Amino acid sequence: MTAPSITAALLCLGAGFLGSSIAGTTSPATAATPAATGILTGHLAEGSLYDQVWSTPLLYKNPANPVLQELAVQGIIQAQYAYGSSNHGTYSSGTMPAKDTWDDADVRRFYFGIKARMFQSWKFHSLLYLNPDFSPQLYRRIMEAYLTYAPCDAFNLTVGKAELKFTREQEVSSREILPFERSQLLNMFYGGELTGVWISGKGIAGGWLYELGVYGNDRQDEWTTLDGGAMILPKIGYNYTKLTTFDLAQAELHYLHNTKPGYKGAIGTSPSYSDCIAISNDLTKGRFSLATEFFWGDGANGVANAYGITAMPAWFITDKLQLVTTVQLAGSPGANGICLPLRYEGQVDVPASDKTGDTYFAGYAGLNYYLYGHKLKVMSGVKYTNLSGGDTTFAGWTWLLGCRASF
Repeated sequence: MTAPSITAALLCLGAGFLGSSIAGTTSPATAATPAATGILTGHLAEGSLYDQVWSTPLLYKNPANPVLQELAVQGIIQAQYAYGSSNHGTYSSGTMPAKDTWDDADVRRFYFGIKARMFQSWKFHSLLYLNPDFSPQLYRRIMEAYLTYAPCDAFNLTVGKAELKFTREQEVSSREILPFERSQLLNMFYGGELTGVWISGKGIAGGWLYELGVYGNDRQDEWTTLDGGAMILPKIGYNYTKLTTFDLAQAELHYLHNTKPGYKGAIGTSPSYSDCIAISNDLTKGRFSLATEFFWGDGANGVANAYGITAMPAWFITDKLQLVTTVQLAGSPGANGICLPLRYEGQVDVPASDKTGDTYFAGYAGLNYYLYGHKLKVMSGVKYTNLSGGDTTFAGWTWLLGCRASF
């Protein structure tokens, strides 16, 4: 028995002893054998037209098959239009690079790949970033491609390439984020798509969760060259729902260490912070949810520290219509420690030195209409941004409208 197998077995047994609910405790041999489904078997989902359409990417599914349990195509298509007005002029999605737009619409994400479940404990996941106009070639770069060994909830071992999931906000998939864009401090701490190895688990001792990952700190179109140092990301959290009357109550602490802040990779620069911390809390009760998070980053190479807090209250007005609001506050002891968001606001026609400050505020309010859950939704919202304390002051309003689909 290999060392990873022994470790996995001990963690799974320990978690079970402490009361965690471990996935897959029913053997396929003893469970009722389901019929194979998927487009390759000629069986689409029953139910609504949405159910049938969204079942077509499922190529094959049979939990009783000992080799291949599931094989499916997956993708994310998100397009949005933005128009903004500020004290420095107007800006819009139409001024984005032509390679990232359909006319005046910003093609926010255009990813396709495959996913599979194999041998009951293995998962494969991939997403390729495609050029929206399929030119000069179809494929732009690998967004994610990784293999996971998951014998139970308490122990998952993954190797490959994925977006660095520092902060709880980044952990929420782009399929399911509620506003159009994540918060600005998160963008400043964003490490990108990195190659690495990580372990994770949840449901330990009734509610504890953890993750520990080591990644090559160089953003490449494909795989790391191991020339840019490392990103080290440990996390710990606790799901305390059972101690409350909430439907969900979970807190997490993330710590990120960057051995080469500011390293320039092939498709981007590593964050200019040697150490970052994020503390989050998620609450859900009926139609209401509230996500809050505190951020802090230790600037390096002449970059000032940055810190801030975000709050995201949301409310389902009906089963399909959701009101989403966000508030962001950020600051820095350095006169130019906070920068404008690059997407939209950062496109105003002023010198780069005028796009930084030491005090940042942003507020957003929007409506999401779910045609088929997060798999197909229409979004609209308005954002106010104010940045002050540097060489200039920016104050602007941005209106956004978009459609997001995933399968």
